[in-house]
Parts: sequence; structure tokens; C-alpha cells
Amino acid sequence: MQFSEQVENAYEHLYDLVYLRTHPLLDLLVRDTSLSRKDRAWRLHHTLLEAIDELDPGPQAPVFSPEWRRHRLMVLRYVDGLDPQSVADQLAIGRRHYYREQAAAMKLVAQVLWDRCMQQAPEAAHPESERQEPPLSRLELLRLEAARSAQGGRYTSPAEVVDGVLAVWQERLRERALEVEVALPQDLPQVPVQRNLLRQILLGMLGYLVERTTHATIRLAADVEAAILHLSLTSVPQSAVQATSQAEVQESLSSFDELAGLARARVLPVLSGKVVTGFDLLLPTGSQRTVLAVDDNEDVLELFQRYLVAHHYQVAVARTAGEAFDLARRAKPYAITLDLMMPEQDGWDLLRQLMDSPDTRDIPVIVCSVLRQKEAALSLGATAFLPKPVTEEALVGMHEALQ
Repeated sequence: MQFSEQVENAYEHLYDLVYLRTHPLLDLLVRDTSLSRKDRAWRLHHTLLEAIDELDPGPQAPVFSPEWRRHRLMVLRYVDGLDPQSVADQLAIGRRHYYREQAAAMKLVAQVLWDRCMQQAPEAAHPESERQEPPLSRLELLRLEAARSAQGGRYTSPAEVVDGVLAVWQERLRERALEVEVALPQDLPQVPVQRNLLRQILLGMLGYLVERTTHATIRLAADVEAAILHLSLTSVPQSAVQATSQAEVQESLSSFDELAGLARARVLPVLSGKVVTGFDLLLPTGSQRTVLAVDDNEDVLELFQRYLVAHHYQVAVARTAGEAFDLARRAKPYAITLDLMMPEQDGWDLLRQLMDSPDTRDIPVIVCSVLRQKEAALSLGATAFLPKPVTEEALVGMHEALQ
């Protein structure tokens, strides 16, 4: 399979993290073998999304220009998960035009990924040249997979996502002679799950039932109990669902589990004998403690968001000391994680400012730095010190110790 074909295949399986674990692009684009296969698959997923972002021509590009249209096509098709006809309709182009534009966009994305591959392995372009190892950086050790679905502070309306998912499958539902009954309470709460992630979970579960069911009704209902939103999809009658091999069932369930795990959710199959006739999706709705993460490095902020959101914390971020101080006074976060090395006003100055202000002096500050200055940080009022690179266990454990 050629590189461009591998890229197209990877996008077709963008949200199938089990499939991506063994994808040929994994060894080309994710070379950090210290990560688990699961983490490398999520890094590949993240890299594919970043490549789409690089096609964005910016706000100055005319709407419906080729550059704008190709970027928009990739977003609608592979980020929002729309089918080709729906994408074509939104772009006001015909089906044939859609496939021409998709091929052009995929070629551009493949070039972006190939350039990245060459940057990671310059010896591949010049095999005679002497291999030079890139300089090591402490911050590079922090660059683990960071899901656009784990952005802190985001809440999603399940009802709105359900409407969008049903619109995607509308044509296929009609072809399969399927009706959908939706029974969602009007006061259904929002959930701390990134919208596209919840959308992909529901698209997958509904798609599983649609492709295996004919002449039936799919019921979608929800209720809330003990800070858990219970969303169910079931086929009626159960006998309308076709039996599939155990291997196929396990592969699908494993893929759903991967996505649900990123949202701190659970997917439970509804069984009739050995046939999966529906799914129960359990989503957290409980209130979250807000943590303010202060760092000028985007990779660190993204990583801390992933760590903390996965454990039901809400994360606010600040990239400068001034921004951080203002947020701390207004938001009154549960705790602050603070980097010491920042431009203009550094973390030392911010720590003094936080400790001197009556509005912020009682907020616990956890200093996270590559500088081995634990005693100095504690002497200025920091509650704790974590040396970088910071592990998930250390960061979450420190926050839990404050409770």
C-alpha cells in the first residue's frame, strides 16, 4: 500500500483506535516506542487531526475558494463525521465534484504527513548522510497523546449531539426501513465530554445497529441517577438484529470502549442470547473541581488537561502570569499548577503575587518545573512541588491529597 493510500485508510478509521494500533502509519509517524500501542494509536489519531488543521487557509481566504473548500471538506468528513452526500450538500457541490475535492485535499494532507515523517527521519531522505540524533528536551518527555475530546471546561448537550447523529444516518435508516423513537427528558444535563468525541461514540453505536437491523424500531432514551447520565439505544424487536461473529462483536465493542474511556464513560452491550441488540452509555454529569494550569508551553497545558479531565477535574489554562492572576481572582480555582519559567513575568513573581493577595493566598499552588528548586518554591508559599516531567499519577495524586 502506497503512503497516500495508507493516509486515506487511516482517516477512514480515524476513530477506530483498535485498528490504528496496527496501522502502517504508526511506525512512520509515532516513533516513540516507549509508549504503549494504545497511547501510540491515540498519538496517531491526534497527528491526523493536526494535519487537517494545517490545511486551514485562515480567515483571509475567500469562502468557497479551493483552499477553504478542501479544508472545510476534511473537517466535515473526518472531524464532524458527516457522510459524503451531507458534506457535498453543505459545500453546495455535486457528488462528483466532492470526490475530486476530497482527492485533492487528501493529497495535500498526505504531503503534510510525509513532510512530518521526513522531519522525524531525515536519514530516510538522505541515506548516505550520517544519522544525527535530535537533542533531548525535558518537555519532549511530556508530549504524550493529548485528545481534542479532553479539553478542559467543555460541556456538551447530549440532546443536540443526538439530533446531529440522527441526521447523519437519516438516509440509511430509511433504506433499512428503520424508525427511531427518541425519549429524552427536557431537563437533560450537559456532560463534561468533548462534543466530537460524544458524537463519534453515538455514531458508532447507532451505526452498529443500523447495519445489522431491518424493519424495526431503534429506541433512544435517557435518564439521570447518582450523577450518571444513562443513555440507551435498543432495537425493537430484538429478533430484528442479525447475528454476527463473536470476533466482529468484540472488535466493535473494543473500539467503543476506547472512545468511551477517553470520556470517562462506559459502554455496556445489551444482549439477547449472544446477539448485541443495543447499548447502554453511562456518562458522568457530576460537578467538577476547577484547576488553573499555568504554563507558556501548549504541549504541557494540553497534557495536564488530559490528565485532570480524565479524573473529573475542570481545567482552566493561562499562558502568562498576568492572565493567570486575573483568572485566579475571578474563578477561585480549587488549585493552581504553576510553571516557573515563563516569558516577561516569570512563575516566581506570580507565586509571590498570589501569596500576597488576600483574594488568592489560600489557593493551593503546586509548582511544576524542570528547575530543581523545591525548597525555594515551598519557602515562598507553594503547597507542593513536582519536578517535570510530571506523570499522571503524580499530578492527580497531589490534587487528591488536597481534598
